[in-house]
Amino acid sequence: MQSKVTQLTGGDFPVCELCPDNEVPTSDKLNCLPCLTKTLEGNDTVVCTTCGPQEIQVERHYNGTLRDALSCLTCTVGTVPSSDQTICVPCLLTSHNCSCPAFTHELLDGICVPLSGLANWSDDRNSYIIEFESGDKIDSYFLRKYLKSSVQLCETGNRTACQLVANMCTLVMFRDDYAGSPCKLFQESKHIPTSDSSILPWLYYEEGDAQTVLSRKKITTKYSMDPSSKANRLNLTVIRFTPEGRMKGISAASGSFLQLCPGSWTSLDKGLRFGAWYRRSCTVPAHQLVQMRDTEFLDLYLEYWEGGQSLLYAIPVLVLDLKLRGKSPNKGTDRAQWQLTRRFFLIDKVGGMMFKSNSKVSDTPTVIRYVQSCTLRVKVRGHEGEGQIYPPLLVLKYGEITQEEIETNAEVPFAFSVEYEMENSMSHAIEVSVGVLSALAVIWSGVQTWSSSRRCGRVGIDHVTLGKLFIFACGNLANVFFLVVACASFHTFMFYKGQSVVQVLLPSHRQEQLVRSYAISAFSLKIVEVIHLIWRQSSIDIFFIDWERPRACSSMAQSRSQLTSTVSDNLEQPVSIWRTYFVANEWNEIQTTRKTSLFFQLVLTVFVLKVIGVEHWAVADPEVHTAPPEYMEDSSASPICRFAVGVMTYLIIYLLQRLFMVLVYERYIKNSIQDFVDICSLANISVFILALENYGFYIHGRSAHGFADTDMQTIMRQLQREEEDLCGHRGLLPGTDQQTFQMAIPLQLRSYYQKVMAPINSITLSTKRMSVAGPAALRSKVLSANMDRIIQAYHNMNKFLAAYLEHALKDLDYDVREKTFVESLLDIEFTEIFDKGILYTDTGHSFDNVLFYGNEFTLATFDIFLFFFIEMLFHDFLLAAVITAFFAKMLVIIHRVGGRHNLARKTLIDERFLV
Repeated sequence: MQSKVTQLTGGDFPVCELCPDNEVPTSDKLNCLPCLTKTLEGNDTVVCTTCGPQEIQVERHYNGTLRDALSCLTCTVGTVPSSDQTICVPCLLTSHNCSCPAFTHELLDGICVPLSGLANWSDDRNSYIIEFESGDKIDSYFLRKYLKSSVQLCETGNRTACQLVANMCTLVMFRDDYAGSPCKLFQESKHIPTSDSSILPWLYYEEGDAQTVLSRKKITTKYSMDPSSKANRLNLTVIRFTPEGRMKGISAASGSFLQLCPGSWTSLDKGLRFGAWYRRSCTVPAHQLVQMRDTEFLDLYLEYWEGGQSLLYAIPVLVLDLKLRGKSPNKGTDRAQWQLTRRFFLIDKVGGMMFKSNSKVSDTPTVIRYVQSCTLRVKVRGHEGEGQIYPPLLVLKYGEITQEEIETNAEVPFAFSVEYEMENSMSHAIEVSVGVLSALAVIWSGVQTWSSSRRCGRVGIDHVTLGKLFIFACGNLANVFFLVVACASFHTFMFYKGQSVVQVLLPSHRQEQLVRSYAISAFSLKIVEVIHLIWRQSSIDIFFIDWERPRACSSMAQSRSQLTSTVSDNLEQPVSIWRTYFVANEWNEIQTTRKTSLFFQLVLTVFVLKVIGVEHWAVADPEVHTAPPEYMEDSSASPICRFAVGVMTYLIIYLLQRLFMVLVYERYIKNSIQDFVDICSLANISVFILALENYGFYIHGRSAHGFADTDMQTIMRQLQREEEDLCGHRGLLPGTDQQTFQMAIPLQLRSYYQKVMAPINSITLSTKRMSVAGPAALRSKVLSANMDRIIQAYHNMNKFLAAYLEHALKDLDYDVREKTFVESLLDIEFTEIFDKGILYTDTGHSFDNVLFYGNEFTLATFDIFLFFFIEMLFHDFLLAAVITAFFAKMLVIIHRVGGRHNLARKTLIDERFLV
């Protein structure tokens, strides 16, 4: 006890030396000092005396040098010696022998404070009011208890008191627009501190300095997205303070620490996975929220390594509820107006405790403020940074619950997210690509419109031409929009999941919204194209040309009544109509035949995405998972990645299905289009189709045997002769098998066609009017009266078209030729048609342009646009598949009803025979 340390040996005990008589060791045990002495009564013994109860021991001068002797110093009024009698501390009410003169001091919360230090401090009621976002104003017991005394102690150098004042400034949301605000103490320190000499804690950044702060390049760690790298996580550290200002500890601020949602996230405790967008939202019962955590005030840091040394970088906080001179600058997007701060809390259960009269306090807080939304934004530097980041930003939005909500145990919403940002040209690339391709799409729409106008016989530009241009442009622009955003999403997904050095990160919310907008616009425009497609296919002009000729009656037994019939009746058999009905029914069936099965497409797509788990590839994590990692289980997937994964899966399955249909099914099992052409030849029926005024398709179904209305044995013999090449060919031209053609017909043929059909159209219109208002008996009478006209029109049309195709008309004829390469490429006929039509040879199925089969691209794109439109709205692939299947079925039903009615009206076939 009376020795000083002379040497530190490195072991458990140092080398000591006894101090001389009349000297005592200093408090650090390194020196000896003479002490105040006195002689004991009755002998000559001299001993050291101790300082009095109101004195402290002074060993050194102000500059740190030792005094010549130990001396005692009396503490001033309002202060008392500390327990080791080395310093004077403020006089506490609980201290022994503590006096607080009423004339010169004031006792605040057990602390004796000089009145001179309180002269400039406002003491009105507003100094203790906490104004909440809801408009409630609470006279806070916490502020009344600690504010005045803490400000005074802080000004006298008490660091704990300064921390307490900083906590109170945080409680009032950094408001400094009233005289008694605790934030007034920090008005002169709104800047990044240059040293640790100031006793005031760092609470504010300088006003208008947000852009500079968030653009600093002092974090030198190069983060990686490689799962095996040690630099693939963000490690956060937090310094925790009690409401009274005492430091509670330093700990890791993992993702589970920063959120109020219940649960266990052990993976987050290892640090936040770099590049992973974490999103977590939940609702917590009010009782659980109140009991979940104690009130703590936090300073957040990022731990990084530089030269093998661990360093901490202060993370700025953007409190959206912050008030600055009565305004809320942090709610805007202008960084120049932001006021960044340092300290925050997750839940406040002390500020809302209401002060009552007689220095009483309410038992429970009237209002509890909590972090409703917590977002950590990390901006990654560009390519020159190679994985380095700018200072992260913590964005906080506070919510409030009242005592009434606590009593009713209301559900309290909370959201926590980690977002990454990187300057990229995705938006610019999308806009440029859309602009260039849209211009090309409009040009191509103009070419299509010009081709359509030529085929319709229009020369000038009228409202119909402009309408066609609009419809073609809608379809082409829809394809452009979807193609661009799909490629952009796929590019982002592939690079984000496959990179180790950071080159591409997930796009921002604004860029996600841009992709979403273009995808929705694509679907909206595609609807216009599909409606036009169904209307066009349901209004085509079509006629079945029967090549069968009446044949002489066979030697059958005839009755006496038959012998008295006319000579013509005895010599010819009537031509059967059943072959025409049979072909008409086959046409009616193939109108909605597709090149792929939508049911198979949707089922397999949902199976791959949902059952196999490919949809989890879209998790906003740099790695590919078939099941979400623990820390991402409750986090929503990235919309861009989800869109990319969905499109990729859908298209791969569709392409595989198309390959199977082309290479296997249609070649070896069944080809509905080619089968229809064969049926036409078997039935001796040709199909004449006018898709536009002067343009259409022709299927030559004239039998190579001259007749088809016969028995089965004869038909089988005919087919065998064809196989053995013992008869003529089926083609329109002798010695060819070309049966399908595109037609450009002269105006005279179209005029005659309309002339023949005009009476039939008038009969149809009158029947429609009577079906609305007239009785059934009257409608039947009208139809019976006009039956002869319908039959006569059928025979006239059949003879006329047969004569035209046989080159039997003097003023109407046609040539057969092939399209040039440019005509085939652009789908345009450059030859002017006057009095002679042209039949262009095709690939064997150009007539499917008036069927669903020949418009597979339009229908398939409509399906995929609808599928992802629903998915973007509801974020559910299964629901998207169900709704897509439903609307596809509705299109089929609408087309069948309209096509069936049009077929009966244009071919003059009774609709009752279309089954």
